[in-house]
Amino acid sequence: MRKFKIPHSMSLVIWLVLVPALLFGLGLWQAERAAETAAQSQQQAQDLKATLAEVRKIAETEPGAMLTFQSDAGPRSLSAMVAVPQIEAALDQAEQDLEISSIRRPLPWGTIGGAILAFVSGILGLATATISGLRARRSQEQLVRSFGRLRIILPFVLAALVIGFCIGIVCAAVFEAISMGLWADFSSGSAKLFVLALGLAGLAAYSAFLALRGLRNVFALFAPQPMDVSGRRVEEADAPGLFRFVRDLADRQKAVRPDTVVVGLTNGFFVTESELRLWPEDKVIGGRTLYLPAPYLDLLDEPEVAAIIGHELAHFSGKDTLYSQRFTPIYAGLWRSLSALQRGDGGSFVLYPAAMLGFHALQQFDHAVNHWSRIREFDADRSGARSSSVVGAASALIRTGLIPPALDHVFSLVANRVLAAENSEPEPDLVAKTSDLVRLHGWSDPVSLLEDRQPHPTDTHPPTVQRIQAMGLTVDKRLLDLATRAPKPAGLTFAFELFSDWKALCSQLSGDYLDQVRDLRTARQQALEELAAAAPGETILYDNVKPMIWTMAIVAAIFAGFGVMVTVFAAELGFAQDYFARTLLSGIAAAGVIGCGLYALYLHKSAAQPLMVLTPAELRASMLDGPVAWTDVAAHQVFASSRFALRLWLAPSASLPAKKWRALYSKIDRKQRVVTIGAMGIRGMKATEFSALVERYHNAAHALKELSEFS
Repeated sequence: MRKFKIPHSMSLVIWLVLVPALLFGLGLWQAERAAETAAQSQQQAQDLKATLAEVRKIAETEPGAMLTFQSDAGPRSLSAMVAVPQIEAALDQAEQDLEISSIRRPLPWGTIGGAILAFVSGILGLATATISGLRARRSQEQLVRSFGRLRIILPFVLAALVIGFCIGIVCAAVFEAISMGLWADFSSGSAKLFVLALGLAGLAAYSAFLALRGLRNVFALFAPQPMDVSGRRVEEADAPGLFRFVRDLADRQKAVRPDTVVVGLTNGFFVTESELRLWPEDKVIGGRTLYLPAPYLDLLDEPEVAAIIGHELAHFSGKDTLYSQRFTPIYAGLWRSLSALQRGDGGSFVLYPAAMLGFHALQQFDHAVNHWSRIREFDADRSGARSSSVVGAASALIRTGLIPPALDHVFSLVANRVLAAENSEPEPDLVAKTSDLVRLHGWSDPVSLLEDRQPHPTDTHPPTVQRIQAMGLTVDKRLLDLATRAPKPAGLTFAFELFSDWKALCSQLSGDYLDQVRDLRTARQQALEELAAAAPGETILYDNVKPMIWTMAIVAAIFAGFGVMVTVFAAELGFAQDYFARTLLSGIAAAGVIGCGLYALYLHKSAAQPLMVLTPAELRASMLDGPVAWTDVAAHQVFASSRFALRLWLAPSASLPAKKWRALYSKIDRKQRVVTIGAMGIRGMKATEFSALVERYHNAAHALKELSEFS
């Protein structure tokens, strides 16, 4: 069965137009009801006061005088003396109703005002996002200016939307809860509705509280956060050749020189004007930063490095500087912040429309961002080619796409070996190992990677083949042979010319990476040990048959009572002369009593046997012919609505147990690989407690399995 998904545009219309309109209509209806009730209560109070004054005069002179009053149930006659306290009670009730009416009368206007605020802010947000998105497609300068205006307006629009929904929903819910006090026939059913209304009002108020608390996140959306990067800041004394090389390229391109050069192991080449938080130094750096991946530098020659750095420096020249400063970091950060806002306050439904509008506003820029990013990358490729050569730039594009698979293989292989080795063993140089791997085994097939996109932390790139074609080249055998040539011998690569001590830097970066892997492994191991220790040893669980035994006792009593009634009161029931009917009904009653008794006895005896036995390794159930290992369980769920059941989804490699014939409410679905263990409940344990217990055993078994792989 296919799940129906509401289109995004329809969801926007529902939440930003239809829901505020319905809230507005509800407010108008509540205002009409409030005015009508207030007028009725006031008129009733005035009439009762006048009636009470007249009846008191009559009661003073003629207490026994019979008076006829007109009510909803019809005419009613009472003596004057009896009528006075009843009229006084009715007057007190009318005055209470009038007071309640005066309290709730302003609330509909809060609902109406909140609906109007939500509607206007939603429409304003949609219009602003649409207009800004359309203008952003005209030029790169318009993209930056339009986004600048949006980043100022949108937080206030989102805040107004949240506040409007909060005010409207809370006022509407409180109005209906207060209205329960005006019900004249406040029965037990009405009391339940009153409690439900109070609960809904409380839920609305709590959601409003969460939403208002999230407003600070809304206003912080456009504050760019530092980007985490693993690497080392390089000074000119550490890499005099690199700094001369970069200065020469920047001067030739009339580009601004970077303020900081960072060398790391991961990521590709990139430049940014966002703040970076460097690991492991845990320092935040700002300004223009050029990031260079060490494994790439060791596998590229001078023309390729010149083309790539020239490409990156082009983003620091001309219009790209403004784009890099005022748009890219904030735009990328806004996507992250909106996602965090939606995850962090997902429990507040009042925040949902604001998050939806925020994502919609960003999506209006996506087309323009992709368009101008594509043009920026093509322009930067041409600048890089002018710094080197077109062939060198094209070769660099292909070769940088071939390095990540080799680097990932080395990372995985070396990390596993180092983690399993003694601390006394020297740490390997991951850069040298990557180059040695390529020298020994060659490159992977480049053709399959031509449609890939170069990785970048804050930007998008067109596919490699399109970038090469945009420079006027075709991917032929000559270009592929150049890009897949063997690396230079160790110690003779271009990277050695750029750095004072290239091997020392690579060893330092490798050590940083392996320290990070060790830290992650240690943290993971500690978490697994906590999970493994959370499960108890062996837990024996019994079926909760007591409620069913009591039910059988009640049903048996009903049958017995029916049998006694048929026997003792046969004459009154018309069975005195019908011996067959009397015998038949008595037999049915006796059979019912015996059947209930036997079933209750069966339940009592079966309850003495364990229903399930949970151990750290497996689950054993009385209705299955074999145990189920926790490591074979992919997922589980406890159901307690119509019938109590534990459902286990087994892994494809696990063997399925068989069900015993007496297990009427258990089921083995071999096609879906689902084992359902039915029961009447768990004695002395709620369904949530049982589910948490199963979760602890399940997590502990998988944690122990992973810990064994660690060792």
